[in-house]
Amino acid sequence: MNSLFNQNQVVYSLDSSTLFDAFKWYPIDNFPAFWYKIEELIASDRLKMAEVAFDEVMKDERVREWCNQHQLIPSLKWETDAAIQNKASEVLLEFPRLVDARTGKSAADPWVVALAMMSENCIVLTEEDPTNAPHRPKIPEAYNHFDVEYIKLVELIRTENWVFNAEVGR
Repeated sequence: MNSLFNQNQVVYSLDSSTLFDAFKWYPIDNFPAFWYKIEELIASDRLKMAEVAFDEVMKDERVREWCNQHQLIPSLKWETDAAIQNKASEVLLEFPRLVDARTGKSAADPWVVALAMMSENCIVLTEEDPTNAPHRPKIPEAYNHFDVEYIKLVELIRTENWVFNAEVGR
């Protein structure tokens, strides 16, 4: 298991759709302080993406450009190893419908959950809400099943006590 999980600090497992949403809701040009804080979390090894989720987001030109410009890839990407493969298998055994190529469901979802399962101090960042429908689960159902904590971006801002000040009208 990677040494970052031996730390007392909280580590966040980033869902790929949350990163896409962040680019949509918090454009870098309008929210530079937000993105600076995200980059700080990545640089301090506190924000990670499972390799499968990471590969998914790197298909987006904006994300790829941002990662390359700020040299975030080595710190953001969590390489697949036997431990995370085992956890992802556990998730898929319980929730085989998390991945469904026919409906376009992300193959990364089990890996996001698996990364969070690797430590008690890992919280998932997701914007998804539970469906409460066994025939079409989303990743929050898996989080709940495996007792994995998850929060949304706005809760990350509160949890990390980020404050963004602006001098309005000056």
